[in-house]
Order: sequence, then C-alpha cells, then structure tokens
Amino acid sequence: MTPPRLHLPQEGKRIGIIGKGGSGKSTAWAHVLAYYASIGVPAIGQDADEPGEKEKGSLLTWSERVDIGVPVYRAPAAPRIGEEARRLTPPHGICLIDTGAWDRRSGNTHFAVLANIDLCVFALPPTPMEMERAGSVLKAFKQMADFGLTPPRTVFLLTLVNPNPNTASTKETRDDLTEAGFHVLTTTIPRKDGRGSYAQSFGTKPLVTPGSPMARLGDELLREASQ
Repeated sequence: MTPPRLHLPQEGKRIGIIGKGGSGKSTAWAHVLAYYASIGVPAIGQDADEPGEKEKGSLLTWSERVDIGVPVYRAPAAPRIGEEARRLTPPHGICLIDTGAWDRRSGNTHFAVLANIDLCVFALPPTPMEMERAGSVLKAFKQMADFGLTPPRTVFLLTLVNPNPNTASTKETRDDLTEAGFHVLTTTIPRKDGRGSYAQSFGTKPLVTPGSPMARLGDELLREASQ
C-alpha cells in the first residue's frame, strides 16, 4: 500500500522525464520503478520513446530483459498517450513516463507527454553546454502556453554528476537554475562507469538499496507528487 504520508489521489499521479539522449532518463526510471516495487508503492512505467521503426524504447527493452518489479507498457500514438497513462495508473499510485531524446517539433510525443503529466522531471547533466540546450525545453513550455495549454510543474534532476566534491559545475548549475526561479531536486545521480555502476546497469535487475541515490530520488519524487 502507498504510505499514508503521500496522500496520492485515487486517480494517482503521472510523472514524465525529459532531457537529451544519454542523460540517464531510462536508467533513473528503471531504478525508481524497482525501488517502488520493493517498498510497496503501486506503480507502472510507460515508454514513450520513438527510437525508430520496429524498435523499442530503452525502458521497455530493459523491462523485457529482466523483471524490474512492475509492468512497463509501450505508449500509444501521441493523441492517446494521456488517456492510456490515466487508464493504466494504479489507484493511489504512480505512472512514470519515459521519453526519448528531446525533440521540440510540434505534434511529437514530447508535447503529448508534457500535456498529460502532473510533474515533469528535467534530467540535466550539470555542464554549460547542457544548460544552453535547456533553453529549447523552456521555449517549448512557452509554446504550450501560446496554444492555451498549461505546462506541467517542472523540477530539475542533475544527472551524470561528477562524484568529485571539488567539482564546481554542479553547484554552479544548481545556483543558476535556482536563481532563475526553478526548483532543483536535492538528489543528484552520480556519474560512475565501473562495473556495477548505473552507467553499466542497462538490462540487469536494478538493485536499489535504502539511502542510495535512486532510493532518495524515488522518495523525493513521491513527496513532489503528493503536493
């Protein structure tokens, strides 16, 4: 059962993740879904990535290779993404929607996801180049408003973070986003490339221990969704 402190509504909540390709979106969602399964939070995944004809998104492929603890569904065509996500979301639960590399073209799945979620998580590696690219996403929110759509509440998740505590880029990125009026999640996802790291975990059963970055992310997202 969902912990009482979360106060998720009967219809549940839908959280989408966006960002450039390789920013750790699918990795984060696979681990968070596995974490929710381990603590009894009702959850499902929806993969809205469109990698190519007859190809599957990373999250769906991951779930087919190993049991991550909850079902993951392939998203339908853009016009039905919201309807299907609402239908599949467990009562008082969470639907995590994965997306492909950011694409601002009108009518694509990114806009369909943004129009049908309660919370948007922007996965952002903390580098000047990625901060520059973030502008394209923020312009998309303005474009939604111009069409009479309400952009979802958005939080930033810093991913691929250098574990070296002396690295200034993470603090600078957090400070810049905060000063611009954005909410940055406390949790960060570290960049490690060795065996057993998040970078090497695709296709393996996600192992999420209490207090780990992915467990903290899962807890923080539940708090955000319950607002």
